[in-house]
Amino acid sequence: MRYLIRFLSQGAAGSVEHYDKIVDDPTITIGRATDQVLHLKDKRARLQHARIEARNGDVHISTRALAGVTVNGRSQRDAKLRTGDVIEVGSNILTIIEAPPGFDFAFTFELSPDATSDELTSQFGSLRLSQVAWSKRRLSWALAIIVIVFALIIPASGLLHPTAAGILRNTALLPDDGLWLAGPVHNKHSKSSTQCQHCHTQAFNRVKDVACLECHQTDRHVNSTATEAILGERRCASCHLEHNEPPELVKQHQNLCADCHANLPAGVELAAATDFLKQHPDLQPSLLRPPLANDGDAEWTVQRIALDDPRLIDRSRLKFDHSVHLDAEGLTTPDDRRVLVCTDCHRVETGGARMIPISMDEHCSGCHTLNFDADDPDREVPHGEPEKVLQILIEYYSARLLGDDPQATGQRLRRPGQALTREDRDRVAGEARKKAMAVAQDIFERTTCANCHEVSSTGEGGAAPWRVEAVKLTQEFYPRAVFSHQAHDTEASNCGQCHAAVESQSSADVLMPGIDTCRECHGSAVGRRNHGGQIASTCIMCHRFHTPDKGSYP
Repeated sequence: MRYLIRFLSQGAAGSVEHYDKIVDDPTITIGRATDQVLHLKDKRARLQHARIEARNGDVHISTRALAGVTVNGRSQRDAKLRTGDVIEVGSNILTIIEAPPGFDFAFTFELSPDATSDELTSQFGSLRLSQVAWSKRRLSWALAIIVIVFALIIPASGLLHPTAAGILRNTALLPDDGLWLAGPVHNKHSKSSTQCQHCHTQAFNRVKDVACLECHQTDRHVNSTATEAILGERRCASCHLEHNEPPELVKQHQNLCADCHANLPAGVELAAATDFLKQHPDLQPSLLRPPLANDGDAEWTVQRIALDDPRLIDRSRLKFDHSVHLDAEGLTTPDDRRVLVCTDCHRVETGGARMIPISMDEHCSGCHTLNFDADDPDREVPHGEPEKVLQILIEYYSARLLGDDPQATGQRLRRPGQALTREDRDRVAGEARKKAMAVAQDIFERTTCANCHEVSSTGEGGAAPWRVEAVKLTQEFYPRAVFSHQAHDTEASNCGQCHAAVESQSSADVLMPGIDTCRECHGSAVGRRNHGGQIASTCIMCHRFHTPDKGSYP
């Protein structure tokens, strides 16, 4: 059934106003209870007084109240309703009207003009404050006096009389000056928890930055020359708040960063960033660049390059093929065939933030041996400068030719007890050097060193005419970001989700993920913008305000 209930009321200047209520329900319940469809305020009505419902094609009103309901002036317990019928329940009047199109039944509801407030006010009505001896004004003054006495006068007495302060602090029933504390001190400031003057140098004045810098020798966010122009009136307390519950010294709100980074001043080499999901530039890894001159003392430089820049090439000078080393069928090693995984070489530091640097001795020497003589497979050259390698080879072959090595073959024979002449020694030394140079040429240009290093001939007549370019691997691709591999090592993640190493055939590939990879898990700081289980991520989750290369305060 679809019912229309039209509520009528007397408006200004005798006009009649109404509003409609539509009920889609088989039954209209009428009574004084709040769960009734038609709620009556007449105390003569029962909590559940009557009900209107359809029966056998007609609409009936029925009641279990002894007084019944008055239909067209007659008290009845059950009556069939027709258009024009008038129903009275106390001072409430229901009049059946013609149902408009789209409705099965309709009636109006209004109060009798003769209704009095005594009839409409329940005997269980609430007691008003004006009906008791305490008026609002008196009660307000009483509460104000109580607050002043217990929150101001009594605690302040401890400041005027030290003896009273001790009594108040040891009495549970009376308040002391601890009532004025804004909140607990963070445990990192616990040493100053009883020395308020360390931070609050002036009473009733906010904490100044100089008080913070007495203990915190921290770095700036921008260069000192640009601090005032960019940060303006920003204070330490703009981002760091004490006396909070739960204790949290660093504000996490996104707007602390977005207020400035939404509209950066001209000349700043940064793109606008206001939200990680909505507005954030793509990531730019920092790559090491080798010195231009072949000067061993020249320093490597760092260059930030966008991931879509064609100049994005890793110039570590290392020859390396990830796809070969991660072959699912494994590699042939000196001991056996072995299947490598990422963690065989790339391991996280104890703190979880960085990776342990790759080294030849720790990660490569197990497979890449430096032996050079098939007759003596355990003998290896050092992993070092060409001059040192060549000298080791000369000494090795000299010992073999001179007979000092009992395991050597191809020694020059002589009679027992006969010493070598100077001419013999010079001839043997020349042969040893010739053999060492031939083996060294094979090591540097064709086999051992050339497999992993960029080797060039110096064209000089020096002791070792080769130059092996130094290898330097980038340790931090995103030094301006806060990232922990340990935090991202979950059951649902693996190295290949972020680093496409299995397909990489060149060490020039930069295997760093872009922002789209990060957004698979990290979303906006505004939770409602996220989807698919994205984590609400604020700026401070990945960035720090104080940057070491901008100088220190003050």
